[in-house]
Amino acid sequence: MYTLLLASWLCLPAFPLNPVAQDTIASLNVHFTVGLSGPNGLVGSGPEVTSKYEIRLIHPVVVRAAFDYRYGKVNSILFPKGTLHSAAVSADALYYRGTRKLTGYMGLGLVYTFHHYHLTNDAADSLRENHQVQDVGIRPTFGLRITMGLRFHRTISLEIGITEARPNLKFVRRLSEKSYSVTTERIRLSDARITLGYLWPLRVL
Repeated sequence: MYTLLLASWLCLPAFPLNPVAQDTIASLNVHFTVGLSGPNGLVGSGPEVTSKYEIRLIHPVVVRAAFDYRYGKVNSILFPKGTLHSAAVSADALYYRGTRKLTGYMGLGLVYTFHHYHLTNDAADSLRENHQVQDVGIRPTFGLRITMGLRFHRTISLEIGITEARPNLKFVRRLSEKSYSVTTERIRLSDARITLGYLWPLRVL
């Protein structure tokens, strides 16, 4: 899949070298995106919104910081039913090529994810009665993200992102009135997302 995405990006008309004197990327941007995240081993597809702050470090490299929020429903038979609210902060380095009308870019970044696992009432009752589990959660963890995208007329973006993270799923069990135990299970949360965005240039030169 990664090879196909990379080959598709290299075939785009945006790939020819863009001279530094005619740089197509504003030096500072605020970038807001909305989109859909694909399913993974825990949750199904769900909406995602992201805000990004971008700085052109040196042609043709952009660094950006981002904050993501995602919502999804737990639909796997391996895990208790519920909803998952996920947030992530990330730092990415992007490499871009292109023209004023069309710019292509790809990047790699580090992601730190947070999750709130909200059980349904039926799932929570079943866990308490049958397994003495009082709470289920997902611990924060680091991950990696690959991003590929297009920008049209320097203000409209279309992105595909692939995130890989392996957090710990924790179960809190009540042993007695005053004692609890915590067990963890490593899970894989890898998903792809597609987003549409708009950029507000803060500084053009």
